[in-house]
Amino acid sequence: MDLRTQALIDAVATEEAREILQLASREPMSVRNLQEEIDVSAATIYRHTDDLVEANYLKEETEITDDGDQYSTFRTKVSAVTFTVERDEFRVDVQVRDDIVDRFSRVWRSLGEGR
Repeated sequence: MDLRTQALIDAVATEEAREILQLASREPMSVRNLQEEIDVSAATIYRHTDDLVEANYLKEETEITDDGDQYSTFRTKVSAVTFTVERDEFRVDVQVRDDIVDRFSRVWRSLGEGR
């Protein structure tokens, strides 16, 4: 199994990681919100969110409060994960949600590349 496939599997190997995905699928969640819901340390939440962002399961966004403080929120990007087992192959396919902001960002970047 290649390293990318292993990383995709490892990212959702724990109950906490799967709970983060479930919670962040409802609404964007901060580390503090996730910690209150799951009842684990902030370090554990950060470790899982880092892994889930790296695997493209979560999207991290920066929020700015009225007094200028910044914090991250996370929302689930993945809509489906499929494991395929065939004779000589084990494959993981991840389908991600494509929201209007992501589509606009891609179009904007592609316009800038044409200069």
